[in-house]
Amino acid sequence: MMLNAVGNTDTLSGLNKEKIARLEESVRKTIARVVTPDLGRIPSGHAHRKFARWLVRTSRRNPVEIFTVNYDVLVEHALEAERIPVFDGFVGSYKPFFNADSLRRQESAPGANWVRLWKMHGSVTWQRFELDGRIRVVRGEPNSAGEMIYPSFEKYDESRQQPYSAFTDRLSRFLEQDDALLIVAGFSFGDEHINNLIFGALENRPRTHVYALQFEEPPHESELSRRAYQRTNMIVIGPETGIIGGRRAAWAPVESPAFMDVAFELKPGGPDDVAQDPEGQNAKAGLMKIGDFASFCDFLEAMTGG
Repeated sequence: MMLNAVGNTDTLSGLNKEKIARLEESVRKTIARVVTPDLGRIPSGHAHRKFARWLVRTSRRNPVEIFTVNYDVLVEHALEAERIPVFDGFVGSYKPFFNADSLRRQESAPGANWVRLWKMHGSVTWQRFELDGRIRVVRGEPNSAGEMIYPSFEKYDESRQQPYSAFTDRLSRFLEQDDALLIVAGFSFGDEHINNLIFGALENRPRTHVYALQFEEPPHESELSRRAYQRTNMIVIGPETGIIGGRRAAWAPVESPAFMDVAFELKPGGPDDVAQDPEGQNAKAGLMKIGDFASFCDFLEAMTGG
């Protein structure tokens, strides 16, 4: 992170290279510790478990692919708890190692009933391991450092290395499929590299669609909003408004299936809590809650009769 910004005799904010190295190591270990909860204390009603149970109930011809920038193991823990086979690009049994070929060639990967999990920024369970003079990325137990891309000025360069470049290529190929559908949850579009892949695919592939579920209301002038105004295949779902078909409008209740009750909440009645319906009449305004991952998983569970 900061280490490469200083020379052997330079200082940065009063810190020499040795102190910066210790600081970076402390930051890495702190991040790894914070994102490694006690998995034994996670209840069966946790959001990730609900998401996994939804996957069990869905029928599909093509494998579900999950692209995540999170370092933790909550998704894989939930999938295994629900006995869902998952493939993450690592092969082997003693020290599973990353095999980029398994992402490029379909015959090298398991069948469609296996969920694909691509960890775009690494994991607390990864380590760089040297064997016979060759560096491999292997998977094991969560550890104090992990192999992860951290927010820094080096982030883009690191993402061009293996295994990260293989996951980036996989996302690009996924978006190039006919009628590709990407549902984005828990991602604020703060990663320019990933943004470029998504926005580029939307521009070049009109039949590719992206639904961006946002926890906070995206500002009108944000890059995400601007792209959604320009591309009708980019749908943004905010808590108070949505951008659909290139137009932003406030949410308002309409007759809908019962499972929508977990996704939508009426605002308390007040003089300002109104939205314009298509006829221009004032109507009750509401909040769309599925930008919250927990509410999104409640919605999936309700939709499939869970």
